[in-house]
Amino acid sequence: MGYVERNHRFGHLVFERDAIVRAALRAYVEAVLAGYPLQYPSFATASFYPRWLGDLGRGAFDNANGEGDNDVVAWTEAGVVGLAYELGFGPIEHFGLSEDAVTGGPDDVRGAVPGLPAELLPALVMAVRMLGEGNQGEKLAGVGFWLYGDRVAGTLFDDPTLCGADRLAAWGLLRGGRLLPVHHADVAEYNRTNAASIHAIVDAVTARALVGPTELTTDELATLLPKPPDPKQLLHAQRKLQKVGITWPGSPEIPPLPPPGLNPFTGEPFTAAEIDRFIL
Repeated sequence: MGYVERNHRFGHLVFERDAIVRAALRAYVEAVLAGYPLQYPSFATASFYPRWLGDLGRGAFDNANGEGDNDVVAWTEAGVVGLAYELGFGPIEHFGLSEDAVTGGPDDVRGAVPGLPAELLPALVMAVRMLGEGNQGEKLAGVGFWLYGDRVAGTLFDDPTLCGADRLAAWGLLRGGRLLPVHHADVAEYNRTNAASIHAIVDAVTARALVGPTELTTDELATLLPKPPDPKQLLHAQRKLQKVGITWPGSPEIPPLPPPGLNPFTGEPFTAAEIDRFIL
């Protein structure tokens, strides 16, 4: 279901729906385990600021670099929609979206995925929920692709020079079920050697989570947390992992997230779109 190969300026790309979902889950787990409790300075995760929506059947993953760029993949049983944004290159710049045509919804980024099958509209809607907003309220994406059965298309292929295309091409260059980070060779070597035990744990936990709810083992935690982490960081990691069915030994009850206060930038209550963007 959903498998296509294409030669591309970024290499030989292989897009497979189930492989993309697995890699999204692994990248999310990797970023939470290595980024929040541990904060290894030399550990290069594929995602700096990960967000997850939904589940393995119908869901979305936002892969942000913390510098204003991000890519989102969203999936349903029908296939996958991918969207990416590079700072300064959204639908107004890339596709000529006029200010009067801005809706703050999926229509803002339709230009990134021309020919999108109707069956993938639910995936597009989920992907758009994860996007940021520009100065005119437009949803921010400048390039995209869609995968439906044995068909793949989008501006990633129509114009592979578009800013952000490299982020989407990475989903066609998965290695060993893993989304690869953008890194230097020395960091890759560190991950292969010093961080091998962390990657092994991430692989094992991801494999279990693909089957159903799972717990981290005491041995895994002993490796991940050789020193007690900051309690707030730990709680944050527990909440994020709970979204994908991963809990601590004994499945302890996690306190619910407190209701959001005022947006510090506007002084007003968070809107539904802001909650999606900043609190998911």
